[in-house]
Amino acid sequence: MNYSMHKQERSIFVGELQQHVDQSRRGGSLLGVLLIHLHRIVELNTSFGYQAGDRLIATVRDRIAKILRPHDSIHRIGDHDFALVLPSPKNVGHAKLAANRIVDILEEPFEIDDNSIKAQAAIGISLFPEHAQDADALLRLADIALTNAIKSNSPIILCADVRDKDAVSSFIIESELRHALMSDEFVLYYQPKINLATRQVCGAEALSRWRNPARGFVPPDVFIPVAEQTNLMLPFTLWSLNLASRQFGEFHRLHKHFSVAVNLSATVLYDADVVDLIHRTIKIWGIPPEQLILEVTESAMMVDPKTSLETLRRFHDLGVKLAIDDFGTGYSSLAYVKKLPVDELKIDKSFVLNMDKDKGDAMIVRTVIDMAHNFEIAVTAEGVESQPILEQLGELGCDCAQGFHMAKPMPATDLIRWLQESPWSLHTGTQAMAG
Repeated sequence: MNYSMHKQERSIFVGELQQHVDQSRRGGSLLGVLLIHLHRIVELNTSFGYQAGDRLIATVRDRIAKILRPHDSIHRIGDHDFALVLPSPKNVGHAKLAANRIVDILEEPFEIDDNSIKAQAAIGISLFPEHAQDADALLRLADIALTNAIKSNSPIILCADVRDKDAVSSFIIESELRHALMSDEFVLYYQPKINLATRQVCGAEALSRWRNPARGFVPPDVFIPVAEQTNLMLPFTLWSLNLASRQFGEFHRLHKHFSVAVNLSATVLYDADVVDLIHRTIKIWGIPPEQLILEVTESAMMVDPKTSLETLRRFHDLGVKLAIDDFGTGYSSLAYVKKLPVDELKIDKSFVLNMDKDKGDAMIVRTVIDMAHNFEIAVTAEGVESQPILEQLGELGCDCAQGFHMAKPMPATDLIRWLQESPWSLHTGTQAMAG
């Protein structure tokens, strides 16, 4: 927070604001938060003494309180600052109108100790649920707007109108992510993986999808970076693993050797508790460790190679399979990989998509396959989108393939149907090869 606010005051106010948020959520109504900063109080204190400054602040509060509706509330939250809570504004314009009225009433000078003093204010605005889903995020977004108002010498700024769009967007997504984890807005999609020797499905990669009520489907490249920058990535990963483990039972019933892959980000890989938490999860759901694959990117491993090696060895000791995702895009080498307890390399799709036309890509794929096999590491090609590429991978001895040519990511219910009906799930591989 940029305004001066004691920790206890802030805690009390956030608690009260959260009650308003909960009431607005139940009632399906908007909630506005206005942060009001009074300019030049320091100058006033210097010129007329601290008592004059205190009397001005108290008088300002009284003047604002007179124009409020019965259910509005104003709180002093710092030396020069107030927070105004506006339950059920009709729209954003209504909140801006309230801010404009405050600016207008402060135009009239205040008489303090026989001195005519003019108060000047800057106001930052945020709204639930448009901008944030909880009290803390609402307050932080209103503070960003207030800071921008002060810097730009503007009387009023809505958080959505600040110049630093990325900062506001991250706060909004973070708030919505926290709410989404509690409100069951996430689903898992699964993209099947095909064994090229048997031409049968051998597993699937679990991919998170966010169904936001207001935004629709939010792409992973929007919310995953925000989750990684906050403390949300570990609970998000555990949610994914719990759901994948629960849904695994139905997949396993249809295909006994079916495996499920879950991605681990860098922030999760280096969490001190991650191995114990994942071990506990697979024990609870009874998923065979060897049928769980944890996928880690090259770049995640290279943040701290020594620690990542230790963590991967602990997972290996549990019997969990390990895969390096997006191989070829990072800074590791096969010489380094051979030191890792890794079971699988997944060749990045950027090398696979055009390998039937680009001899350089085809050579890279061939080299990775041959060298990985020398280290007894299996290879999966990602991004397979045509039958010629699938056949070429088979000729190169690639172990598995994943891509739109075989199947796009799908919800669990669709995967169950796909496992029952798709030619890729039949034992007669010739039908699958026909494409």
